[in-house]
Amino acid sequence: MAYIDDNNDLTAGKGKDPIKELDDELDKLLAELKEMEASDQAPDDTSDDVSSEKAEDAPTPDEIAEKNDADNPDDEENDDEDHPAKSKKARSSKPPKKKSKAPVIIAVIVLVGLISAGAWFLFDRLSSIKLGKSDGDAAPTEIFTDPELGDVPVKKVEGAQLNTYNTENLVKNDNGYYEYYSDGKKISKVGIDIAEYQGTVDFAAVKKSGVDFVILRIGGRYYSDKGALYEDGSFDTYYQQATDAGLKVGAYFFSQAITVDEAVEEAEYVVKKLNGRKLQYPVAFDWEIIEDDDARTDNCPGKTITAMAEKFCDTIKEKGYQSMVYASTSLMLQSYDFETMKDYEFWLADYREFPIMYYDFAIWQYNKEGKVNGIDSTVDLNICFKPYS
Repeated sequence: MAYIDDNNDLTAGKGKDPIKELDDELDKLLAELKEMEASDQAPDDTSDDVSSEKAEDAPTPDEIAEKNDADNPDDEENDDEDHPAKSKKARSSKPPKKKSKAPVIIAVIVLVGLISAGAWFLFDRLSSIKLGKSDGDAAPTEIFTDPELGDVPVKKVEGAQLNTYNTENLVKNDNGYYEYYSDGKKISKVGIDIAEYQGTVDFAAVKKSGVDFVILRIGGRYYSDKGALYEDGSFDTYYQQATDAGLKVGAYFFSQAITVDEAVEEAEYVVKKLNGRKLQYPVAFDWEIIEDDDARTDNCPGKTITAMAEKFCDTIKEKGYQSMVYASTSLMLQSYDFETMKDYEFWLADYREFPIMYYDFAIWQYNKEGKVNGIDSTVDLNICFKPYS
């Protein structure tokens, strides 16, 4: 019988089964006890032969009686008690042996010891199996209903920020950008994110149209098997022109990492590319699922995605920059583990009228086909709910 996982030596028939060992030992002890009982009950042929030989040479009862009468004439009253004829059976018959209880006691002690050892062995083996957190330590879950994704189990993590945005406080301004108000005061900022395929950009016109910040692609990783890194050819130009136009600047890296080491490599690439340049908005880890094509990231588990995002963000923070995670609604809900990601900020991509998201997010990308003065092609539109320097 195989046990729970590969950490157990009993898996797939490896090692010995302690239950079978106990059964074998018990069968052996019972067989030995039966042999001992059979030996104790066997007749003592040698003793009987000796008794028979002595009986043939012994005087007859009458001869003994006559001799006793002659030697003890006054002891007739004890004749019946000492007469050999009356006690012949008692002397000639072999008394039954008293059976020893030692084997039984030993067997019981050994059996109890084996059972105790076996129980401890099983407990030790099972307790050593690595199953992660116990049920008592794991965060409780509840069912969160998304109109498109359906019922999604989400963790109720203590300390995790939840989505508290009110749709009634969200309005579109005259330029078609979303703004968010709290107590009658606008608290949001308008932003766009662009890459080299946007072509030539008039950042002064972008700023004049009401855009407050721009998040620039700094580079990425190809989703082919080799997964080589590449830089965005327009980052340097965009950074300088956006800064000169008075726009706040952030950056993102398009990741196709499949290991934590690759995520660290990407973060270090970003830091090297920035070369000490200042950013007012975070550096985002943009890990995405590739649709309609084969990619090295296909079937990457959520545990790995979470670990990569955390390591990327931590590496960026260590270098003095702010960091965040870019994710679609499905990726954010179904792949990222908020037991460990509760302290990381998210940039949510959701193109519905208002995102129905369980957890909090700092930036919302609400339109991937927006129009902005100063850019000829379509562009992603964003609203930021949190203040950044």
